[in-house]
Amino acid sequence: MAEKSISVHGLSEATKAIYAYSQQLGDRVVRGSLRVGANYIARIARASAPVKTSALKRRGIIVRNSKIHRGKSSKDMIGVYLTIARKKKDDPYYGKFQEAGWRAGKRVMPGKLFIDKAFEQNKEKAAEAIQQSAIAASEVLKRKVGL
Repeated sequence: MAEKSISVHGLSEATKAIYAYSQQLGDRVVRGSLRVGANYIARIARASAPVKTSALKRRGIIVRNSKIHRGKSSKDMIGVYLTIARKKKDDPYYGKFQEAGWRAGKRVMPGKLFIDKAFEQNKEKAAEAIQQSAIAASEVLKRKVGL
C-alpha cells in the first residue's frame, strides 16, 4: 500500500499549552485525535471492502499506532496508520491480496484499493474530525489539569 498522509494545521495554539505542561499528555491528545480520523476512514473502508465472506469487513482492517513512538514521547512526528492484518489465527489472511493485488503466474490480478479510495474520498472530513477531536480533548485536559 502506498503511504498517504493528511496534514492538519491550526492546532498549535490548543496543543502548545498541553505540551508546555507535559510531553506525554500532549502526545496522548494528538494520538487520540489521529485515531478518531483513522477510525472514520477505517469505517468507510470496511463498508467498501469485498464481501465474499465478510470476515474482512469484521476483522481485517485495523488502526494502529506508529511503531516508532509506541510507549515513548515524540520528538518529531506521531503517526497512526491503517493496516490489513491478522490478530488471531482465524482472521482473514487475504486482505492484503484484495487491497494490493497479486501475481498468479504470468497473470497479474489488480488490487481493489478500497482503503486508498476511502482515504482519497474522505480525507477532508477525517481532517475536520481530527481537528475537532484535538480541540475537544485539549479543552477537557485543560479543565482537568487546570492549565
